[in-house]
Amino acid sequence: MNAEVAVGPARADRPQTRQPSAEEFAQFIDEGYGRILDLATTRYSFEPYGTAAERPHALWRHDVDMSVHRAVAMADAEASRGLAATYFFRCRSDFYNVFEPTIARLVRRIGEMGHAIGLHFEADAPCESIDSLEAQLDEQRVLLETVTRTTVTVFSFHNPEVTGLLAMDAEQYAGMRNTYAASLRRDYTYVSDSNGYWRFTPLEHVLRSPSLTRIHVLTHPEWWTPHPMAPRDRIVRCVDGRARAVLHDYDDVLRRSGRLNITGARS
Repeated sequence: MNAEVAVGPARADRPQTRQPSAEEFAQFIDEGYGRILDLATTRYSFEPYGTAAERPHALWRHDVDMSVHRAVAMADAEASRGLAATYFFRCRSDFYNVFEPTIARLVRRIGEMGHAIGLHFEADAPCESIDSLEAQLDEQRVLLETVTRTTVTVFSFHNPEVTGLLAMDAEQYAGMRNTYAASLRRDYTYVSDSNGYWRFTPLEHVLRSPSLTRIHVLTHPEWWTPHPMAPRDRIVRCVDGRARAVLHDYDDVLRRSGRLNITGARS
């Protein structure tokens, strides 16, 4: 899940996937994210995909794999600092449904804060050709635009290592910018929090490096919680939260309609 590869300028000393410490992933909390934003803005501007900016800048991206509620919390933190990021939403997630009224309102709320909305694309069949890829991209883009009521102009691949999509590295497909384009891998230093830790180099180290002027930052909102947790516990939190919400909706419908809510006997 959240499989990623290091992209950016090719270097012999590029760090490989690391073994994180408990202390490191304990920093993945709301307060820690605020500190990262404050550090980033001391040097970098936040720019949209396709920017022609020459000054030090960041492409700041969130792939919303599991939690739209956590995405809203991150979007709030950024908007309160006058920052705009790009949020990529799935149309085929097992963890949330962008067509649920509550979730759709949250997605639109993120866009209303000034953040860009992108498609987090996952193939429903092997993309053996560009035509096949673009047909599926078009289909999911239309669905997401229907929900968000905006024009979607950028996409990211979901689990590209697993789905074999990394070879699709052109600048655009189906009229949308590709966040895995070869030019971004070449021209930007990439940082990712996949699986709940910094896989290659901690973001704070990158932000403090005076030699880096273009960075491509990817976070996944589910990894950032109010309090420290182990990565898998954060996923359990997402799953349990969704289960509670579904059960609450069921119970509430019966209560409002005056119907019996019959449960089995418990031992």
